[in-house]
Amino acid sequence: MSYFILRLFSSLPLLLLQFIGAGVGLLVYVGSPKYRVRLNANLLNAANFSGFIASPWKAASNSGMMFADTLWIWRHPNSALKKVTIDDLAQTIDLSQNGRGLIILAPHLGGFEIVPRIFAEHMKATVMYRPARKPWMNRLMLKSRLHPQMEFVEPDLAGVRKIKRALQNGEVVGILADQVPSVGDGIWAKFFNQYAYTTSFPAKLARHNNVATLFVSAERLDFGRGWHIKTELMTESYPECPIAACTVMNGFFEKMITSKPSQYLWSYNRYKRPIGAILAPTA
Repeated sequence: MSYFILRLFSSLPLLLLQFIGAGVGLLVYVGSPKYRVRLNANLLNAANFSGFIASPWKAASNSGMMFADTLWIWRHPNSALKKVTIDDLAQTIDLSQNGRGLIILAPHLGGFEIVPRIFAEHMKATVMYRPARKPWMNRLMLKSRLHPQMEFVEPDLAGVRKIKRALQNGEVVGILADQVPSVGDGIWAKFFNQYAYTTSFPAKLARHNNVATLFVSAERLDFGRGWHIKTELMTESYPECPIAACTVMNGFFEKMITSKPSQYLWSYNRYKRPIGAILAPTA
């Protein structure tokens, strides 16, 4: 039943679907104390550190619109591509064709789901993703993301091997690197001046393969007009120190998020400690 409801809603025009998504986001914010407390805490911590004005209600409505964006992009991939503007596309294409590979990193901001699809129009990409908890949702996600130029892999041993092989072949890999990783791939590093268990995998990949890293965000435009993809190329190598390397990566994400803070997924439990992980530093 949930599958058919989502399919029904995704057939609506983008503006209407975003409006409904915003309403659902606000309802969840009002109806779930746990959700509300986490969103407020994460948002206010970042706002106090970075100096932007926090608007929890706006962040909650944008979280709903993020889900709406995803459904619409899945259902209307070709129409979605027509609603995208992208910075420095020629530079990205050149980097993808230099034979050394390219790592693209993106945060959960705005219409992030359009990022791999827009780049797959110009280059082959292997994208690491975390499977949905519900099997039917995971099936829908994989079916909706099908593309001849994209391969989605899980963050397990087989997926890591495919990512490394793609880079060795000079291809593009993509990672949503602002998620809490599994134990063994994590480093406690500052994210908006608060320790967050951060994946060290992208930095290790970049240093080992000597490949460029491109940070990408997909900011949502008003009134259903689509998304603006911003890109920033990392011009210096990651530091050798894993903590410093992860801090640098988080710094790029912070810069992109503070550009459109209400569009970030503040409800995500970014500062949790995975089972088995060491305690976060106290200072």
